[in-house]
Amino acid sequence: MGIRTERPRQVCSNAVPVCIRGSARRTRRGCIASHPSFVRHEVPLSARKDAIALYVIQGCNFLVPLLALPWLSRTLGPEKFGQLGFAQAFIQFFIMMTDFGFDLTAARKVSINRDNPVELARLYWTVTIAKGGLAALSILVVVVMLLCVPSLYPDRWVIAIGFLSVVGTVLNPLWLYQGLERMPRMALVSLLSRVACLVPFFLFVRSPQDYLIAAATIFLPLMLSGLWLTGAAHVNGMVTSWQRVTWADLREQSADAFQIFSGSALTFLYTYANTVVLRFIGGNVQVGYYVTADKLTSPIRQLLWPLVQTLFPRVCKLYAQGDTAAAEEIVRKLISAVVLVNALAILTIYLVGDRLVLLLFGARFMPALPVLKVLIFLPFILALAIILLQLRLVARGELRSLKRIYAIGAGFHAIQLIWLVTWLGALGTAIAVVSTETLVTGLVYYECRKLRHRGRAVEPSLRIGDGPA
Repeated sequence: MGIRTERPRQVCSNAVPVCIRGSARRTRRGCIASHPSFVRHEVPLSARKDAIALYVIQGCNFLVPLLALPWLSRTLGPEKFGQLGFAQAFIQFFIMMTDFGFDLTAARKVSINRDNPVELARLYWTVTIAKGGLAALSILVVVVMLLCVPSLYPDRWVIAIGFLSVVGTVLNPLWLYQGLERMPRMALVSLLSRVACLVPFFLFVRSPQDYLIAAATIFLPLMLSGLWLTGAAHVNGMVTSWQRVTWADLREQSADAFQIFSGSALTFLYTYANTVVLRFIGGNVQVGYYVTADKLTSPIRQLLWPLVQTLFPRVCKLYAQGDTAAAEEIVRKLISAVVLVNALAILTIYLVGDRLVLLLFGARFMPALPVLKVLIFLPFILALAIILLQLRLVARGELRSLKRIYAIGAGFHAIQLIWLVTWLGALGTAIAVVSTETLVTGLVYYECRKLRHRGRAVEPSLRIGDGPA
């Protein structure tokens, strides 16, 4: 079931916007055609400023972990470093369960209803209450798992500390700031919370026995930023009043978000679950090597997020108004930038990757180099998937195919993961991840092609804007 949205009266009502071949700038019903003079304005100045601010802040966000990473890896060693990596992967499932897809579906609704303060307040309280209930359920599930799975018992305290991030997921109204296009403020608060946690990290993490203190400095920032952003949302009028939440409200929002969550639950099987499987088969040392490579590729993967988060509400609005040509132009330019950045990253790792691992992690982590040379292809593959998924399918409310795509990916991953991990350890995990993500990205691209062809079939005498498939 797709997301139901309330469209403003003035927008074009066509689900798939069309432009008459050879027409003037404006076609019937006021839709803006794919005209060269329009393409120059597809990203308004406010969105460009937001993107620039986000990249400056995100650059600092990349710098903070990189400052801590050499100290963390050298102080804790591969085993404790791997234990922290396992806890992060384990907790990530419950973060995903608590988020439940609201960050995407609610952001889309906020973007469309931004001028309706009553509706925004109702949406805020509905999503926050729903997340709180899911977080309570997550705590119950983890307590049962710790009691019933003896192999998790040595990790009980680091897992417990990890639930600070789950609380932060409830408090952090990312979707509200994204839908209202106030992402720079949110990113700045996130950066400051990370910087604040660096102080106790460098003061108190001195040996492998201090791994719980290290865990607290890793998991605490999300909760700190959530507290600040929630308070700011109320003080600054983003949430203007309390609105009574009914079971019908909770069911409606949860039904919309479930399409995202069900896909995310399946993607967990070939993303974060890899670290969990590697921990039980290969041990914490192999996890340490895998996490090392993952930490080095993670900044490249995250480079795209500020721009996607900035453009997502804009693209949603363009599709809702019928400006498909402008939305497709944004997507095309974004893909071109992704190709260039990732080509440079791949070349860098293959030329100087060994010196990079030695400099940041030390000689004990050199077995992570082959893993890094495989995982470096992942940011490019994921970037294409994110752009096509969020800025084409989700932005248009086309969620029906997501579960099928993720189910195919999860099934394919399950077939190869166990024997690759058993045979090659951390390297096998990397190979399995890259193979599965390549398949999933291909399936997402195929769905985008089908969506475009369905649009063409609506009115054969008309054509869609010149965006790529």
